[in-house]
Amino acid sequence: MPRLVDELESQYWEPIANGPVAQADLTSVIAVPATIAGSGTFTSALQYADGFKSIACGVTLSQTGTLQVQRYVDRAGLVLQTAATATALTASTPGVYNVTDGLPFQSFKVIITNSAGTPANVTNFVLLLNAT
Repeated sequence: MPRLVDELESQYWEPIANGPVAQADLTSVIAVPATIAGSGTFTSALQYADGFKSIACGVTLSQTGTLQVQRYVDRAGLVLQTAATATALTASTPGVYNVTDGLPFQSFKVIITNSAGTPANVTNFVLLLNAT
C-alpha cells in the first residue's frame, strides 16, 4: 500500500510529511506485540519502501535482544538485498537500527528477538522512512 496521498486530482503526489526531507512514519502500520516470549522472535509482515531510501527503527525491550531490518530487492520479499545485521538491545534501554547505506530495496521486514529465557515487554516502537 503506497504511503503517498493523491492531491489535486492526480496532478502530483505529495509525501505524508513535507519539510526538508520527505518522511513517512510507519509506526502504527506494524502491529508489534506487547510481549515477546522467552527466546522468541517477532517478524513483521513485509512492508513496501515506496521509494524511500533510509530507515530508522527503534524499540525498547525489557530483556536483552536484537533489532534488525531485513531488506529485499523485490516487492515479494524473495531476493535479499544484503544479509541483515543486528543491533544489540540492552534490557530496558531504547535501541535504534539505521539503514543509511544507499543500497536500493523495494521491501523490508522488521525483526525483534528476545535473547532472554523469560518474556520481554516491547515498548517505544518507532519506524521512520526518509527519502534521503
